[in-house]
Amino acid sequence: MRSNAELKDLAWRRLWADRWFSRLFCGALLLGFCVNVVCSLVAGALGRLNVQDWADYARAVAVNRVDCTTPIPNLTLDYALLATSATVFQWFFLAIMSGIAAYGGAVILRRCTANEEQGWLKAAFGGFGQPFGMLWLFVRQVLIYVGWAVASALPLGFAVGVGMPLVSRLAPSGPLASAVAATVVGLCVLLCVGVPFYRYRYLWIVKAGHPEWGAGECLEACRALMRGRLMKSVRLDCAYWRPISLVLLLAMLCAGAAASAGAGIMPLPMGAVSAVSFCALVVASVVTGQYVAVGQALLYRELEQDAATAPQRGECVVPCP
Repeated sequence: MRSNAELKDLAWRRLWADRWFSRLFCGALLLGFCVNVVCSLVAGALGRLNVQDWADYARAVAVNRVDCTTPIPNLTLDYALLATSATVFQWFFLAIMSGIAAYGGAVILRRCTANEEQGWLKAAFGGFGQPFGMLWLFVRQVLIYVGWAVASALPLGFAVGVGMPLVSRLAPSGPLASAVAATVVGLCVLLCVGVPFYRYRYLWIVKAGHPEWGAGECLEACRALMRGRLMKSVRLDCAYWRPISLVLLLAMLCAGAAASAGAGIMPLPMGAVSAVSFCALVVASVVTGQYVAVGQALLYRELEQDAATAPQRGECVVPCP
């Protein structure tokens, strides 16, 4: 297998020397545009029928509290049923389009790693041919993440409730006890979120490589692939610490400039610094996101080859569907 440095170098060459950055960027823009268009059309159709969802109701309540001019709809049983139906309807189409967009992005990544330039844009919109398959896989993925979050919330809350008095006795000073508790909770949350994220990191790449598979087959293949190989993906993400640190630094500069502007204490030079840092943040976020994504897609190909040769090395693996 290639080292992390070799994967990063190859990912950088794919983006710039092989000119895949523009394809990935344009593909993401087109897919995102399709998602927004479909969701806007659904919202517009509901608006013409004078049907509001719960987001519209919450918006009306918020505006009424500010200027007291926007009327709040009467919260009757009929309105609640219509608002619930409209909300479910909109989320249904949003889930379908999110699955199609995720599939399209994974298809472009697979084409990028193989450097296949022919027909990449048409293949990216292949999810429209099986929208309910995209919906079911997207819903299964969301349910897995939600299940992990709910399953970890109870023991985490119990641990915090039991551990806080102990930490307070060991470290009576408030700031130290708060820092220790925040560190422990942060590590637990990172573990609970990170495990399902990395276990299904390549779910849509698997689906893009095998569009005929169902959601269950893709999930099982992804679990089998990452069994014993999860830390390889984690270490590759850690290898991108320089560009990620740059993005975080620019984000902190933008947040500080926004806070200064909100307090009304931003001088003119800081306004220019804020504009430049915001533009740099957008560019760095886009480039870093694609850089990391291509590196992980290349690692997927390495892991796929490693899993294929594992039986020849005498290793016991769960076969992919």
